[in-house]
Amino acid sequence: MKIKIKGVNYFSKDSSKSLLIKRFIILCTCILSIFLFVTLASGCAQRGTVEPDYSAQIAEKVLIAINNNDYDSISSYFNSEFKESLKKLVDPKTTKAYTTEKDAFINGVCKKLIDKIGQYQQGTLKFSRTLTEKGYTSVFYTCKYSKETKGNVSVQFVFKNENGKMLLSGLWFESATLKQ
Repeated sequence: MKIKIKGVNYFSKDSSKSLLIKRFIILCTCILSIFLFVTLASGCAQRGTVEPDYSAQIAEKVLIAINNNDYDSISSYFNSEFKESLKKLVDPKTTKAYTTEKDAFINGVCKKLIDKIGQYQQGTLKFSRTLTEKGYTSVFYTCKYSKETKGNVSVQFVFKNENGKMLLSGLWFESATLKQ
């Protein structure tokens, strides 16, 4: 009994070598396709479960400074990109940008957070994960705030290496109360 599919005789003695070569090429193509798909699907981001040695200390200081409306004690941890972002925050009362980074930090960040979710509960900071992409390292934490009754607050600290020093270039908060 001979089986022919698209003109190929799979049981012929003459085609056994060519069949093996074809199968090998198909197998290699499939493996390469899967490898490329996985590589491209993951982007170039690296996800991690190890907390960077610099992040916890800075994160704790920033959260405590927010509790105290204290821009001066932590501004040295902010890179120029972060400071420029602060300048773009708009005062809802005047609908104009804040005049200084300090004013934007105190009124646009600290007071809004404290009004919505309360004070950071010192010592509750727990590392979650990291994500490194395009020169930035995001370090994710969970922590507790005094007015957040619907669970933990997730905080993302985005760091960038500038001249050998890891500086904060972004900061995001997420919680059930903040989503309302």
